[in-house]
Amino acid sequence: MSAIHKLLYQRIVFCPKCRRSMFVGLNTRYVIHLARHTMVNKLLIFLTATVLISMAPSTISIMSAKRAGLATYISEEQYRQERIVQATLRRHSNIKLEEISKLSKIIVRHAENKKLDPKLVASIIVVESRGKPTAISEAKAVGLMQIHVPTWRNVVDFTENNPFDPDVNIELGTAILADYLSRYKDLRTALAAYEGIQDPTKTEYPIKVMEVYRGKVR
Repeated sequence: MSAIHKLLYQRIVFCPKCRRSMFVGLNTRYVIHLARHTMVNKLLIFLTATVLISMAPSTISIMSAKRAGLATYISEEQYRQERIVQATLRRHSNIKLEEISKLSKIIVRHAENKKLDPKLVASIIVVESRGKPTAISEAKAVGLMQIHVPTWRNVVDFTENNPFDPDVNIELGTAILADYLSRYKDLRTALAAYEGIQDPTKTEYPIKVMEVYRGKVR
């Protein structure tokens, strides 16, 4: 075999994945082979993902739910808000950690839907029920956000909407709070109205809620 034939033979490879033979070098077939079936492909994918993450980090999920045990979030802000809510509930209630995780997701979802601060909603829950879904007051207010059934039974069908269900209760509570905030344009007045008091100077309820709300959490 001549030297030229040996050189050509050494520069020809066969790929079992491509099922083709090809010359090693800067030619279309070999470049496509590198991009599809070698470490070059993995490197290109890695570089592309890195560029996307650096350009738009808020559009990428924080973690995989299956791998990390966390829910998939649309943005980093939602993840941050949930962490704040969890810290608030841990500090001011005796709820089990697994229940806090579930509850924080519900709070953040409904609060953001009503354009409310999730930590404010969590603070109301702490003051109203200490995070107990089955809480019942003497005035017949029930659940986490203490929905006053006699007041709202003409608006809400409680035979179909169980007020002891955290999802239902928080949805109703945030809707009521958002309505008061829209009506009065003042947080203290809205909080007093949520308690059922028209004059905010005649109740300490807003002060109690704001003490929890303004508390530093880690």
